[in-house]
Amino acid sequence: MIDKLKKWFESTRPAEQIELSEEVAVAALLTEVMLADGSDSDAEQLRMEQLLARLFGQTQGEVHDWLEQGRVQQQESASLYEFTSRLKTLPAGQRENILHALWLIAFTDGVLDPLEEAVIRQIADLLYIPHSRFIQLKHKAERQCL
Repeated sequence: MIDKLKKWFESTRPAEQIELSEEVAVAALLTEVMLADGSDSDAEQLRMEQLLARLFGQTQGEVHDWLEQGRVQQQESASLYEFTSRLKTLPAGQRENILHALWLIAFTDGVLDPLEEAVIRQIADLLYIPHSRFIQLKHKAERQCL
């Protein structure tokens, strides 16, 4: 009986996760914000590519791969924690740059959906970004997009 239980527990363990890169984690978070309002657009997709290229200084080909991997990870994920846990040890400036990029994605379509804001707020909390910076980055992104 105990052997059967052991085998059952071993078979229900999730497959080992691949080490998630910072780039893919950011791509997954950008995708999460983009899809929070239930739609995505070519403009949002293009903005995500530009933001990833700017954040990590890479080519469009590399960025495209990160976005594809990020989308797969985002679809398979049960929470934002697996992405933010990879990023929360970054310096504060980098974490704020990521949050600013999330705000830019949210404002790309000209409308800030409450669900987008809720996702960004949760990410900010998980990245240990103070509420005052959360608001400042929101206003900065809003000014840039309008």
